Amino acid sequence: MTDIFDFSTFPRLTSERVVLRELEPDDAADLFVWRSDPEVQKYNSEPMQDVTEAAALIDRLRREYSTQTAIHWAVTFSGSTQAIGLFGFNSWERFHHRAEIGYDLRRDYWGRGIATEALDAMLRFGFTRMRLNRVEAQTIADNHGSVRLLQGLGFQREGLRRAHSLEDDGTYHDGAIYGLLQRDYRSSRYP
Repeated sequence: MTDIFDFSTFPRLTSERVVLRELEPDDAADLFVWRSDPEVQKYNSEPMQDVTEAAALIDRLRREYSTQTAIHWAVTFSGSTQAIGLFGFNSWERFHHRAEIGYDLRRDYWGRGIATEALDAMLRFGFTRMRLNRVEAQTIADNHGSVRLLQGLGFQREGLRRAHSLEDDGTYHDGAIYGLLQRDYRSSRYP
């Protein structure tokens, strides 16, 4: 079976308020805003110290797209080119029809439903155009905002990795594993 999505043209996804577009080298300064913010990165990567790290990340993510192993989008508002988030499918296993999601959003846009809207557009694309059967997400169990986001989209907690991640406060935190199956997404989104 071949994939419907063939990587020949970068997919642009839209929802009511947001556009998910190709991540460009010019997005480095925007990306640096949230990837250097200790609060945004609290349960993620170490905060970036220099915009060159953001440029290097963009280069790596664009290479992953060109090798057809992952796809990452810059999240923007409709009518704007400024990137306010980075969302994507990592670890795409075509044979098994599964991928893992990752997401980052500028802190001043938290709590507005933007992440839900962007992830919903991504999931629609993944379950239809990429023919995914399963989407996985990993988050720190204490990251209540991320947990609410995943549960609101229908993800189910499937496991826990005890003391999985050393966080900024110097303590180890449990890692939670969530999964969403295509059949569950469709039944919850399309009555």
